[in-house]
Amino acid sequence: MEIGESLVGAYLRHVRGCHTVAYNAYLPEQQGEIDVIGIAGAGEEQSVWIAEVAIHLDDLNYGGNAKSVETVRRKVDRALQYARNVYNEDSPTVEFWSPKVPPGIVSGLEAFEDITLVLNHEFTRRVNELAAIAGKSTKQYGDDGFRFLQVLTHLVGNKPQFAPPSHVPSP
Repeated sequence: MEIGESLVGAYLRHVRGCHTVAYNAYLPEQQGEIDVIGIAGAGEEQSVWIAEVAIHLDDLNYGGNAKSVETVRRKVDRALQYARNVYNEDSPTVEFWSPKVPPGIVSGLEAFEDITLVLNHEFTRRVNELAAIAGKSTKQYGDDGFRFLQVLTHLVGNKPQFAPPSHVPSP
C-alpha cells in the first residue's frame, strides 16, 4: 500500500467514521484495483466511499493534460463500475484524491459529474483535518499514514516547519 492510500484510508476511518477500510481491492475480469474503499454504518444507514488516489509530487501528469484526464477517467470508470456491481444499492461516493494537479488537468476533471474531486487545496485541507485528529491521540490504529501524522504532531521541541516548495532552500 502506498502512503497516500494510507492517508485516504485514515481519513475515511477517523473523519468519516468508516468501520471497514480496504486497500487495493481486486477487480475481477479487469486490470487494476480499487485503491481505497471505506464503509460506515449498516443496513439502510450504510455509506460507502470508493477512492482512487494519485500521489504525484511534481504535478499529476500521465503525458500531458488530455492524456492525464483520459487516464483518470479510466480509473474512475473502473471504480464506478465496481461500485455499481458490488454496492449498487448503497450509492457509493467515488472520489479522486491527488495533492498536486495543474489547472489544465483540474478543468478537464471538473467535467466529471459522477465523482468528488479532492485535489490541491482540498487535499491539503483534509490532510490537515486528519493531522488535527492525530494530534489528539496516541493510540495505534494500524494506519501507517495516521501513525506518521501522530509522530509529527507529538514531537518534543521544535515541530517540523512545512513551507511551500518554492520557499525550501536548495541542498
